[in-house]
Amino acid sequence: MLTRRLIRRRKWLLQALVLIGATLLTSCTGVHEAPAPTSTSYEQYDALYADWANSYISCVRGYGVDAQLGPQGTIQNSIVPGRETREGLDAGCLDTVGDPPDVPAPTDAFMKGLYELYLKQADCLREHGYTISGPPSRDDWVENYDGSSWNPLMDVYSAGRDVQEADNLCPQPEPRDAEKLGSTL
Repeated sequence: MLTRRLIRRRKWLLQALVLIGATLLTSCTGVHEAPAPTSTSYEQYDALYADWANSYISCVRGYGVDAQLGPQGTIQNSIVPGRETREGLDAGCLDTVGDPPDVPAPTDAFMKGLYELYLKQADCLREHGYTISGPPSRDDWVENYDGSSWNPLMDVYSAGRDVQEADNLCPQPEPRDAEKLGSTL
């Protein structure tokens, strides 16, 4: 069972390598496949993903597998036994229906919303006895964000405490919530 979150995480980690490989391949072969659909918001992403998932499930079902779209976008029974897989999905069906859509690129509004949700998460963690560093200003955080930017759970990790336990108490912000909140700031 794959979740959209797992697909997104794996996809953004491998996206650069895939893009480079695809560029090299198409420059040699002349083949130009259509890229995965892109979205500008999580609402649009959800619609694109639902369309893609239904097409993918139909493909897998064509091989006799009872694939189902489960809770929160999970695809249950997502591969055809005995067939090649790619990124945990049936390679042949991916060739037929294309890759899942890309999540939207972060906007300034999204980042502002994420920052505000991180502030709430930090307060929650402090209430549960965790030591969380003070955040930079929102404008500095948004302008200079990278993978090492202030994040309350990174403070938990750096302190050698159980990150999963902390995340269960004070969950990591959901991208849709960050986008929604950011649009109001």
